[in-house]
Amino acid sequence: MPHWSKATKADHAATKTVGAWRRSWYSQRVHDLVSLFRRREAVVVVVLTILLWLVALLLWSARDIASGEPFPFAYKLLLVQTFALGLLFSAALAGAIGLARRLPRRWMIPVIVAVALCIAVLHGLIDARLLQQLARALHHRPPPLAELFNVGLMPFVLIYGLYATALGLVQSEMAVRERERQLAEARDAAQQAQLAALRFQLNPHFLFNTLNAISSLIVTGRNADAERVTVKLSDFLRLTLEADPEAEVTLDEELATTQSYLDIESARFADRLQLSFDCPAALLNAYVPSFLLQPLVENSIKYAVSTSRGPVSLEVRARAAGEVLEIVVEDRGGGAARMPVAGGTGVGLDNVRKRLAAFHGAAGRMEAGTTPEGYAVRLILPLRYAPMREAAE
Repeated sequence: MPHWSKATKADHAATKTVGAWRRSWYSQRVHDLVSLFRRREAVVVVVLTILLWLVALLLWSARDIASGEPFPFAYKLLLVQTFALGLLFSAALAGAIGLARRLPRRWMIPVIVAVALCIAVLHGLIDARLLQQLARALHHRPPPLAELFNVGLMPFVLIYGLYATALGLVQSEMAVRERERQLAEARDAAQQAQLAALRFQLNPHFLFNTLNAISSLIVTGRNADAERVTVKLSDFLRLTLEADPEAEVTLDEELATTQSYLDIESARFADRLQLSFDCPAALLNAYVPSFLLQPLVENSIKYAVSTSRGPVSLEVRARAAGEVLEIVVEDRGGGAARMPVAGGTGVGLDNVRKRLAAFHGAAGRMEAGTTPEGYAVRLILPLRYAPMREAAE
């Protein structure tokens, strides 16, 4: 057995443990959301039930209240019994509605109607019995049970029919809102996954090109420059790998990251690379997606500076136009051609375009094309500022 088998098994076990923990974490989050939804639904059911029966009792007692005469104890007891039975039967109907919603649509409504009618009939019979007891308590001759049932059934049919309709509408609306929330979370998760994938796609792309630069320095005997670029590469990778791929940073931070990258390339090209940054101080705390400019300046390095024997100027400009932030990366002196060089991965500009679309939709776009002296890329995105405390940090 190979000597690395134990380590491999340990890594596999650790991976399974992490995977199980993640599944448990996601399962718990789903359970919490379902529990929250059910608690909200239960609160709505309780409030709707209490309000319905309070209104029903108020309507039943309206004539007696208007008379101004005190209620006999037996009548008060009847109202309390009716209210308690209403709550009990309404809870049963709400549970039946919840179960019926799991049935096929062609069966759901007939089942709910049948249950509501059965509950109305049962409550009507009980209410007729209670009215007979009330008549005896008031020393009146009780009417026949069938007569009381026939007179009192229709109000209960209307009450429970109204209750079932209102509860069904409320639950349907809550279900729609829950589905909308889940869809919004799914879209947000998909967007974050897309941003992370696009962002981390740039790391091997950048590393590939920089390692080629170091290799070129070593081949040409510039070992000191190769060592200096290696140190700068280490610092730059630490900076980029610690950054959140789904976050936005201030333009000040993004320019600093871009400058860090250009320091690496300056060691390689020396006087052939002339840099210029033009950004008003008021825009330094504007929000931009992290790691947005580096692929653009790298594009200029690859296709303008590295292919030219003379000096090439690389300029990064930013300006505000109303509620829009415009950033231009332009190179001059290296020609306008932008054909992929041998060994290139060709992900830079397309990656930036996709990340802008993922962050800002149609409000974020990229325009690129040749100029009389070279090539320019123009980024357009909404102008938003970071809070002063965050900008200061």
